[in-house]
Amino acid sequence: MRFRSDPVATQYLSHEPLGPEENIARLVRVVGAAEASGVDWFNFGWAIELRETGEVIGDGRTWNSEEPPAPGKIPADCGSLGYVLHPDHHGRGLGREAAGALVNWLFEERGTQTVFAGVYEPNLPSRRLLAGLGFRQDRHFSASQDTTGKKLPSRRYRLDRPSLPAGPRTGRSAVPRQPAMDMPSAHAQEWT
Repeated sequence: MRFRSDPVATQYLSHEPLGPEENIARLVRVVGAAEASGVDWFNFGWAIELRETGEVIGDGRTWNSEEPPAPGKIPADCGSLGYVLHPDHHGRGLGREAAGALVNWLFEERGTQTVFAGVYEPNLPSRRLLAGLGFRQDRHFSASQDTTGKKLPSRRYRLDRPSLPAGPRTGRSAVPRQPAMDMPSAHAQEWT
């Protein structure tokens, strides 16, 4: 509730600040989508919490379907990424660490080939975060194409799964691991 009701935190989300009843309804939908997720079509919510205290400071979402197990708008081997942190925790590298962990999960646990993330154009910190993780701009949408009511131009970013290098003479492949983040103080926990 602390961050989903905050006008600064929700400034670049697809919704305005949520009241308690709206937030509870949202959480019920998120948990229902996670429970309905299957092998091909999924929608998971994640709590982003501080390791030191367990305090929930934000949340993330990984999905390829709005209503699993029904197919989504992108291919089954792709996924989308979303995240939000309370403004008190901006600028500390925690969003980058959490988003990087979710990307890693999509590639390693789900076998995702491409991860997409949408960002409103004025949201420079999020655009820099995605670029720092290796995302590149894939599409641009004008303010008139916005379907959320924010009426802001946006960009879709994409990150393709890294190619697996050939292993030594055996022809085996090694799975690349993402380097540890600079600030090991936040992590994502799946909501179930």
